[in-house]
Amino acid sequence: MSGLLGAAVVVAGLLAPVLDVPSGGEPSVTPAHVFPIDGPHDLGRSATNGFGGGRGHQGQDMFADCGTPLVSASDGVVRRAVSGDPVAGNHLVIEDAVTHDDYVYMHLQHAPRPDVGDRVTIGERLGEVGRSGNAQGCHLHFEVWSPPGWERGVVRDPFALLRRWDG
Repeated sequence: MSGLLGAAVVVAGLLAPVLDVPSGGEPSVTPAHVFPIDGPHDLGRSATNGFGGGRGHQGQDMFADCGTPLVSASDGVVRRAVSGDPVAGNHLVIEDAVTHDDYVYMHLQHAPRPDVGDRVTIGERLGEVGRSGNAQGCHLHFEVWSPPGWERGVVRDPFALLRRWDG
């Protein structure tokens, strides 16, 4: 069963992690998602940095020092990898391998590490927190879009997911 490490299944319409049972060991749960900032951070929830934010804000701003590692929240495929956009800055769009939601990571410090079409695994390093584009201070702007994806599907408030993943 160890070949299933990192996999997830849909059970009764819910995403469930797969148990990994190492030989001679106890079962362990591999999470279906991880928090996208791998280091000290402020999930932040205020009138201006949350979803809507009185300005049509379509995601959640989470604050961390510039250079703090960003990781893939799930297994997936890179659908967009952009450097130097005047608004989003250096950013990535990754399609979740199971839910097919798109996760958008904006304002990276440098050009994204993976390229369009690359497969990424949960927890894989994508880049670093930055302030590229139209950003005030170091933070990750994170969005969640339902299929068919970024700017085509329905944008959803990611706060509840992020709180759960922040465990």
